Amino acid sequence: MKPRKALRLAGVLMILLGLARTAGGVVLLSQGAAADPNIRASDSTCAAVGGFLLALGAGLIVSAVGVLRGRRRAWLLGIIFTVAFVVDGMVNGYLLYGRPGDQGTIVNVIAATLILICLFVGARAFEGGEG
Repeated sequence: MKPRKALRLAGVLMILLGLARTAGGVVLLSQGAAADPNIRASDSTCAAVGGFLLALGAGLIVSAVGVLRGRRRAWLLGIIFTVAFVVDGMVNGYLLYGRPGDQGTIVNVIAATLILICLFVGARAFEGGEG
């Protein structure tokens, strides 16, 4: 895959993940533990998780836009926020449900791996590589 195409794919996937995380944050902030009957956490824990989801989602979206615009600093932020996305999913599983969900963790790791591969392939575009 060409570096610029890899960056575009990474950016689009990061935007989708950011929107999903942001939506989850809005749901937790507005509904608390009532958002899912399986949630074992208090409403205050749900609010804290929801606020963090909003911040993570915004970070993913902002860094994705920067990646799509060819900003090297955004590339680094994209790596950081993508790793944070996986860690956040596991921590949220513990906080909300008592343990991370196996299927959700696998999906998160696959999505993050694809994004990271695209970001690293796309890094050549910053160095004047083929695009």
